[in-house]
Amino acid sequence: MKTADWHNRYLMQARWTKNLRRFIFDKLKAAPGQTVLEVGSGTGALFPDFEYQGLRPFGVDIDLQRCEFSMSNSPDNPMVNADGFRLPFKNGSFDFTFCHYFLLWLKNPQEVIKEMKRVTKPGGYVIAAAEPDYQSRIDYPELFQNIGNMQNHSLSFQGVNLTMGRKLGWMFREAGLQGVHLGLLAGEWRQPSLDAFEAEWDMIAYDLGGMAPIERILEIKEEAMQSWLKGQATIFIPTFYAHGKL
Repeated sequence: MKTADWHNRYLMQARWTKNLRRFIFDKLKAAPGQTVLEVGSGTGALFPDFEYQGLRPFGVDIDLQRCEFSMSNSPDNPMVNADGFRLPFKNGSFDFTFCHYFLLWLKNPQEVIKEMKRVTKPGGYVIAAAEPDYQSRIDYPELFQNIGNMQNHSLSFQGVNLTMGRKLGWMFREAGLQGVHLGLLAGEWRQPSLDAFEAEWDMIAYDLGGMAPIERILEIKEEAMQSWLKGQATIFIPTFYAHGKL
């Protein structure tokens, strides 16, 4: 996908977790002017919401094009092209370090959590706002079960840890964080609409690329859309969050 397409994907994920993020920062008593470093910040899709909460966002991402895209959209928010395993910041630099749909892509997420802890100020917090557990997904009816199995196979091939969500609390405790809180993003299903289906399908179709001929994927899409608009479909991927204090 092009960087702009990734940005749209990140914006959708941001909408999914908007209320959760605000709940977390309110609970942790985030104050105006405090700093938050997002590790794996991509195109900076979350920066406007951080600013809305009065926080000063900083970003780091390993993908140069996404960094450049972020800087073009949010020139006032510092963005560094760097590896999350070796954050280019001094110990105790930020009030909060944060990641979002990020750890599941890493082979050694524990090491990144330790780096996030290192650059967080004493008394500050490390936060992982959304880590899915694809292995525990619920898809209904059978058509969506088949789509879910295909998507999981594709994600696994891409290097995604399908059970990241269930491991999140243990990883935070293993990193030495205190008062670790683990929670689950609640599911919510509204009246089915074509716009919602198309948005969901864009993400699924990307993951299904190469799993079946394009003609078959289009057939699956048509079948899935009819089921969705009839209100038959239920898709739930348990998505965990965690925060811990230094």
